[in-house]
Amino acid sequence: MKKITLLFILCLTITSQSYSQSKFGEKKTIADLRGYNISGEIEGLQDTSVMLAYYFGGKQYATDTTKVVGGKFSFIGEKELQGGMYLVVLSNQQYFDIIVSEQHFSFSTKLDDLIGNMSFKNTKENPPFYEYLNFITEMQKEVTPVRQQMETAEGDAKKALQEKATAIDSKVKKFRSDFMKNNADKFFTKIVIATTEIEIPESPLDSTGNPDKTFPYRFYKKHFWDNIDFSDERMLRTPIFYNKMDQYLDKLTAKHPDSINVSADVLVELSKANSEIFQYVVSYITSTYERSKIMGMDAVFVHMVENYYITNQCDWVDSTQLVKIADRAQKIAPNLIGRKASEFLDFYGRPFMKDTLEKLHTLQEINADYTALIFYGPTCGHCKKEIPKVKHDVDSLIAAGHNIETFAVATEFDKTEWKKFINNQKIGDWTNVADINHDEEGNPVASSDWRDKYDIYSTPVIYLLDKDKKIIAKRITHTQIVEIISRLEGN
Repeated sequence: MKKITLLFILCLTITSQSYSQSKFGEKKTIADLRGYNISGEIEGLQDTSVMLAYYFGGKQYATDTTKVVGGKFSFIGEKELQGGMYLVVLSNQQYFDIIVSEQHFSFSTKLDDLIGNMSFKNTKENPPFYEYLNFITEMQKEVTPVRQQMETAEGDAKKALQEKATAIDSKVKKFRSDFMKNNADKFFTKIVIATTEIEIPESPLDSTGNPDKTFPYRFYKKHFWDNIDFSDERMLRTPIFYNKMDQYLDKLTAKHPDSINVSADVLVELSKANSEIFQYVVSYITSTYERSKIMGMDAVFVHMVENYYITNQCDWVDSTQLVKIADRAQKIAPNLIGRKASEFLDFYGRPFMKDTLEKLHTLQEINADYTALIFYGPTCGHCKKEIPKVKHDVDSLIAAGHNIETFAVATEFDKTEWKKFINNQKIGDWTNVADINHDEEGNPVASSDWRDKYDIYSTPVIYLLDKDKKIIAKRITHTQIVEIISRLEGN
């Protein structure tokens, strides 16, 4: 019976729901059959305005709005609507769904029961859609009191209620099966199929002779997309596709970039069946993981750029955008979690970072289990507040017996301000360095692209490195230094 409830929620909810609006337009009129013309009549609806919206990417977007006169209205436009599931949104934010495949059709209903009173003309898609909705509605009415009674029933009474619920469930399954056979050519049938749960067979025995406990998960994930038609771009404009994609990447995939990269590749490969779906999937995954707040997920962004963008598979991206995307990935790639931190070497491979006495220093000379690599600006107000906190927490770790040293890089160079900062913050025991090279006229010059390699566009920035100078964490707070080391040390 969960299937009934699920589909009921997905397709039937007629309650207040927020929606986002992409545009409002003045009403257009056309004299021929170009574009679209969807007319409606709702008995009991006051003269107001109604909106036509569509599903996309987990949200709803308005595509047209029109006036209601005497309960009647028409959505008219010169350009055909993209196919999919749309919403007719009333002024009180009630709404109902319609299927847009045909561009010219009409419907009528009553305000007191929008679904139950719905009838259509000149559309083959919507009558079976509403036949399905009305059946599910009736089944929901039947099963709800049965399930409520089962919560308190006992013995034979509970058994009888379970049998009744099972009978309703069987009735629903048969209806679904017959519906899909009789409406195999309808778009809504694809939606019904997409909401059909994957049936997991009995688990095989593992090497110990016991049922393999991991089999259900592995089978379910492997067959997760079996019921989705990737060749039909209309699936994008339903509540189904985005929700399944989000479940696949967020719920069924371990939150580790390597695992997500594997799942992303599977999904992208399937999406190649349709250019519009391919564009959406690639764009969504790339932008989602570039913006992810989970540390290390930028590796997924780099993976997508390296495998799909710079391999000339994303023809919807113009050359200017592509350069920006590729440049961003190039800056992130050197400092991904698990990679060895870039050494501070100039364009000729020579060390260049110097302390206040102009002595050269490198990361590799730090001999410690952990290195706190910190970038700060001596005149940065935020740095003046945060660096003392970093100092306190690092000193606390040292006092607790942890082997950690700090390599601090000043991102701006004024020797007087730099020395003042070191003294005021009492960080003289750190390895404090800066790129202090100047040209013949005394102007500071960049000795390497270290800012790009460490993606330094603001300060302070803190990296945590292991004994081999591999990046454990990046862009962390002073408290996270303590938390991460304590977790790694088992404290």
